[in-house]
Amino acid sequence: MGASFRAESLKLRRRPAVWVLGLIWLVLTVIVGYAVVYVFLVNAPSPPVPEDIPEREREQIQQQERQFQEDQLRSLLPENLVSSTMPVFGNLGGAIALILGTLVVGGEYGWGTLKTIVTQRPNRPQVFGGKLLALWVVLVLFVIAVFVGSAAAGYVIAGLEGSPVGWPPAGELVRAFGSGVLILTLWAAFGALLATLFRSTALSVGLGLVYVLVLETLVLSLPIQNEAFQDAREFFPGQNSTFLANSFAEGPFSPPNPPVDPGQAALVVAAYAIVFVVVAALVFSRRDVV
Repeated sequence: MGASFRAESLKLRRRPAVWVLGLIWLVLTVIVGYAVVYVFLVNAPSPPVPEDIPEREREQIQQQERQFQEDQLRSLLPENLVSSTMPVFGNLGGAIALILGTLVVGGEYGWGTLKTIVTQRPNRPQVFGGKLLALWVVLVLFVIAVFVGSAAAGYVIAGLEGSPVGWPPAGELVRAFGSGVLILTLWAAFGALLATLFRSTALSVGLGLVYVLVLETLVLSLPIQNEAFQDAREFFPGQNSTFLANSFAEGPFSPPNPPVDPGQAALVVAAYAIVFVVVAALVFSRRDVV
């Protein structure tokens, strides 16, 4: 499997789509998640306060407005790196990983190179294992890049605001890093499974994004209070990856508390990832490539 891993790593390093996906995620995280929010907060005009209310009540309203703005600015500082970065793994990061997983496996079907690869010395499980291992290494690098980019953006904002620079505890960083890798592994495995089943990159990307955006994001996020509907959400992979990512969010503007604890969400995400990989490997090993 080592030869397959090295060959796949070389292909991924020289494939522009991999760099483009990583840069898109990094730029959106830094620009939209930090730069745009910071510019908006420091330039947002204060809402008007009615003049016909008592002076004491007017001061309280103005104090609440200042506190609201300070809380939002504080969420961008390095000390809140984990809580401000992790939520993007549940939506944008998952979509990026799904597309990447589809490209890594589905590209060979589109290029017509799979027949040549499987007729060489490594057998099919070794070829597929090398692909997935190289893909996983890229996902780890993506997680590192997003955390480093977010930390740099928070550090710059702290300098602009003259705030002291503090960092999250090492244990929290490690748990967040592991959770981020686990979430991306889930969606990349799902993309690899779709590409293996449909032998196509475009169709697999389309179906995967429809599932993520329509079923997981829109349908299952509807505010339906039915108990059966709420219980069913706990068994879907996207919902649990969102629960896991949002479990790190803190502060007054964080998402509501997930209905399941982070440990349970991590187990569900890991179980789905293992199932996706096993099914994809079995199909890849047993089915004709033509």
